[in-house]
Amino acid sequence: MADLSVGDKVKFLNQKGGGVVVRVVDPKTVLVSDDDGFEFPVLMSELVQVDPTNAGGRFFDEHFRAAGTKKQAENQGDIDPRLSEIPSSLTSARKSEEIFLAFVPNDQKWLITGQMDVLLINNSSYDLLYNLFHKTPLGHFEGVDYGSVFADSRLLIATVNRENLARWSDGYLQFLFHKGRSPFVMPPFNTEFRIEGKKFFKEGNYRESPLTGGKAIVVKIVSLDQYLATEGTGLPEKQAPKEVSAVDMPLIMNHMTANREAEVDLHIHELLDDPSNLEKAEILEYQKEYFLKCLDSAIANGFLKLTVIHGVGNGVLRTVVLDLLKNYRGIEILDAPMSKYGVGAVEIRIPHNRD
Repeated sequence: MADLSVGDKVKFLNQKGGGVVVRVVDPKTVLVSDDDGFEFPVLMSELVQVDPTNAGGRFFDEHFRAAGTKKQAENQGDIDPRLSEIPSSLTSARKSEEIFLAFVPNDQKWLITGQMDVLLINNSSYDLLYNLFHKTPLGHFEGVDYGSVFADSRLLIATVNRENLARWSDGYLQFLFHKGRSPFVMPPFNTEFRIEGKKFFKEGNYRESPLTGGKAIVVKIVSLDQYLATEGTGLPEKQAPKEVSAVDMPLIMNHMTANREAEVDLHIHELLDDPSNLEKAEILEYQKEYFLKCLDSAIANGFLKLTVIHGVGNGVLRTVVLDLLKNYRGIEILDAPMSKYGVGAVEIRIPHNRD
């Protein structure tokens, strides 16, 4: 093979693993550092150089280093620049491990125009290997991307134009999970997913998300706890397409505006895409139930403040909200700031969540 140089990535021909050349010992031998940091001499004839510019090299590239090697990759300047960490305030407080796709408008002021970032968010303690396919109009699958995402990290998969969003609303995802130490081996996961295309073209569907740091459509692909419970019963070989939705996260997270604060707009057109087939009584009942779910979710997830926009109108919705709040002890009810909401909102404070 060609001569190797310091810094070249290599794989062993006759055994598993590989590493990085750290020193050329002589014309036939190099010193290789493996993933554990051990250095040892190896004959060049027993190594194959990994070229990260071709498909095979990308697959074997050491961005696939798993648990326990992230710091080493950082030291070697080998972190994929598309990766970023999920804030520790979220990972330390999470109650379940989940993986999401997120669609984040580049221009946060104009949510339904311009380019969109597509993120794969690994909100789990496992390093993740992924394989992503688009579904073609003929029902075939087209390989789009594959790679790895460290635990507690998010990866920018692509930046796409709006006219190409349809390709991202229907596809297939496969995951493998890796952890340095675990009481069991997580089974591989795969699912066909489908996102309703019209969601991308309504501003009300973009919510503040702590996972993205801005307004986005965040859809849950899998909850690892739920997946393990399902896997234990035996999954069918072929699963039906899975409709995923932003409300799969704790409901209040879809309305988060700041740390432990949220805002819920109860105007029906903000809650439903097409409420035209509902009677007035049905609309009011839906608003009532949605408000209660949001309030319960805010209390359960440690939020301190919830602003509820009820509008002005005939005052019926405001009266309903205030009547419902009488059943909750230990909360404070104030008029929301008039400079921002006029007289169309109330502010609910939850002091006991400070504990």
